[in-house]
Amino acid sequence: MLDEEELDITKLKYVLYARKSTDDPGRQPKSIEDQIDECMELANRSGLHIIGEPLIETKSAKKPNKRPVFTQMLKDLKNGVYDGILSWNPDRLARNMREGGEIIDMIDEEQIKDLKFVTHHFSKDANGKMLLGLAFVLSKQYSDNLSQNVKRGVGRRFLEGKSPAPKHGYFRDVDGKYKSDGKNFELICDAWNMKTENISHEDIANYMNNKGYGRKTKTGRIIIMTKQILSEIFKDPFYYGILVQTNDSVDLRDLYDFEPAITEEIYIQVQELSNRRTKPYKTKWHTFLPLKTMIICALCGHNMYPGASKGNSRRYLFYRCDNKYCKRKKKSMRGKVIFSFIYNFLEKGLNFTEAEYEKYLNDVTKTSDEKRKKIRIEIFSREGRLKAVNRELKDIGLGLLRKNINPTVRKVNEERLAELEAKGESLESDIKKYRNQLTDPKQDYLSIEEFLNLSNNASTIVKSANEIVKDQICRYIFLNLTVDEKKVLSYQAKEPFATLLEQRDKSSSADERTRTSKGCPTWS
Repeated sequence: MLDEEELDITKLKYVLYARKSTDDPGRQPKSIEDQIDECMELANRSGLHIIGEPLIETKSAKKPNKRPVFTQMLKDLKNGVYDGILSWNPDRLARNMREGGEIIDMIDEEQIKDLKFVTHHFSKDANGKMLLGLAFVLSKQYSDNLSQNVKRGVGRRFLEGKSPAPKHGYFRDVDGKYKSDGKNFELICDAWNMKTENISHEDIANYMNNKGYGRKTKTGRIIIMTKQILSEIFKDPFYYGILVQTNDSVDLRDLYDFEPAITEEIYIQVQELSNRRTKPYKTKWHTFLPLKTMIICALCGHNMYPGASKGNSRRYLFYRCDNKYCKRKKKSMRGKVIFSFIYNFLEKGLNFTEAEYEKYLNDVTKTSDEKRKKIRIEIFSREGRLKAVNRELKDIGLGLLRKNINPTVRKVNEERLAELEAKGESLESDIKKYRNQLTDPKQDYLSIEEFLNLSNNASTIVKSANEIVKDQICRYIFLNLTVDEKKVLSYQAKEPFATLLEQRDKSSSADERTRTSKGCPTWS
């Protein structure tokens, strides 16, 4: 190894590397432009020869193998394109020990002949490498502390009743507390009262929008009310004072002068209305038609509906677009075209391995915060319904204890009692199911045995199965399939298959590029 005194830095080829990512605001490092300007000033003072344009990256250096520009730069250093790196500070190069160690190894192997920093002096002796390693350690420690402090801060603010989640009818003041939003708040109160009168979501939304409802986002976009938004609002216990987050809930009424839009009684009443709206499913004989709501028309984007028609000798399945504005010439497509695509796809597109499944599962060990929050809101909604059911059960039960009750009234009440008991059991089952999802987020995913069996045998099963099993297996794998007038154009897969197929496609594309670069033919 050359001693630093023997190294003529004016003859080396340096690459200028600048980075700023979203994990930096707390430390407020220099902007990309400032980093480049100060590095160029150092280069001019020291007579450094910069090769090419500055390399700019906006990815975090907290985790290894996440920065394509940085990875390519190290490859170019190993291949002799550059001799050294010029950067503003060591933490621009690495905030994790794997990549920090790789840089030090490359210095030892003479693949990196020199490092220059605006804020740090590097020398290639043992002390210089020790100080560089210490700089990487301190960068990692800062990054880890920042992450912990952010999580701790979010948790503390939540316990104080403060959250970044926007709520219709409210705004957050400078302290992060929810305050009623004037006219919007009044219209939200009206919406809950209209809901207790069993007015439809569509009519409520039209009423609110006609009265001028509109929530303004940070970007200035105005969100009007829709029946879909109302469906979420009418489940959310926030409106009587319970703020729900991923793993906890707090009562805002106990924390500050929060103004609820409704009482808990109204919340329970609205949840009970959802119970009454649910009618028992009556079975009757009919022909089962697979893939309902899964086939999308490519020309208009609407769902195509399945049907069964009689041919010359037997009935056949078809999918028809009923959108009167669609420009399709042929309104329907034979089901065999779609299932031929599915059979071919399952034969060639799956066959995943246990290793691929494990790699995927490692990335989904926790459900998303948003999903967990929605699950908690569903629990509150069903608990509200259950309270209403138990209250009615109590009232009817006490009524049946009276003497000289009319036989007809007794029979009606006993039937209602049985109906309520069944409803209560169903709600308790739902609540238990949702609570299990919070404690066992993996249950949404197939087990390794289910996954491998489905992956390896789906084609055979679907080909030989009846319509019901065909439909069930396809729904495990696909979200939808988009068709034109002649063929299937595209598909959307469900997890874990969507991620695994995407990873496989990326890997195949990379392999193909490698083969092509070596003179191998490409295939169309």
